[in-house]
Amino acid sequence: MKKNLLSLITLLGVGVIANAQITINDTHIVGMNDAVEQSVDTMPGSITIGPSGANQTWNFTTMTERYVDTLIFSNHTGFPGAGSITGANLGVTSSADDSSWTFLNKGTSGLFVVGQSFYQDAQLITLEYPSTIVTFPSTMGTNYAGNWWGIIFQQYVGQGGIDSVRMTREAITSSNVDAWGNVTTSFGTFASIRQNVNDVTIDTIWLYQGGSWNVIDPFTASMLGVDPITYDTINTARWWTDNPSSKFPVLEMEFENNGTVNSVTWQKSSPFVGVEEMNVKPMFSLYPNPAKDMISITTDKIENSVIAIFDITGKQVKSVDFNDSAISLSINDLDAGVYFYSVSNRTSGKVIQTNKFIVTK
Repeated sequence: MKKNLLSLITLLGVGVIANAQITINDTHIVGMNDAVEQSVDTMPGSITIGPSGANQTWNFTTMTERYVDTLIFSNHTGFPGAGSITGANLGVTSSADDSSWTFLNKGTSGLFVVGQSFYQDAQLITLEYPSTIVTFPSTMGTNYAGNWWGIIFQQYVGQGGIDSVRMTREAITSSNVDAWGNVTTSFGTFASIRQNVNDVTIDTIWLYQGGSWNVIDPFTASMLGVDPITYDTINTARWWTDNPSSKFPVLEMEFENNGTVNSVTWQKSSPFVGVEEMNVKPMFSLYPNPAKDMISITTDKIENSVIAIFDITGKQVKSVDFNDSAISLSINDLDAGVYFYSVSNRTSGKVIQTNKFIVTK
């Protein structure tokens, strides 16, 4: 019933466009127990983020859905590592990543990331990592800048004259709302503002030797197969709307400094109640992960479905019918790397669940 009501709201709300710039505040953003389905195109071709300025019209209806990612916003206190993260009042998980958890703070001044927890080599890592997603209120010309430095990894070594090793990260962020207008995707047409974000991260590896921390020397770095200092730049354009059918970025693009767009994510439908949906949706388990030769997928109940496997570029590499509670697939022919799987209804094409796994050789 709730989904039908939301569908009705969507039909009534999408397409009602105001020809004036809007202002985004905390009431326009998802909250506790909301879930958002997003379509993802990892091969967007020659698409660009388009012009900046006032009263723009952007049309992004030619994108291809490679897979679907569902974000669940929930109580963060039950997340692994929650006791090590301070300042959160909301958590989010992604169906495309079942081994990491993000801690958020949502308030009247903005939406912020305050930390993350994730498993690496079967070890739980917790990281307090303050980052601004968007500030409130946001309208044309709203901007912010910030930086952060912290230790993201440290481990005792105790051999070869090395006491310990650590990685630090410096992050520099700048954001500007540089445009407003109407944006159209397969979800509908929305009055929006566009936020343009530039994130630069500098990761440095240090060794503790002789009683002091120093940047790892080039020789030791080459022996370990690491870079002493690594730079990364991510540019992100987000289209926000005050339309109650959305409550999330209608569209998001990651792009290079030269304008080349690497990926596009857009909202697939109106938010729904994530906890209730999870209670009725068949839940899948894939193991082992990472895997080498075979993977097994199990669920409580499923029939008339198709499992499709995609590589990191979005190319489908396998597809098999699924009508039971378990299935095993050979992955001997897949190269090492990250892959996504999607389970969908064979008749309707509706995606039931997506996730990812790693192939090792």
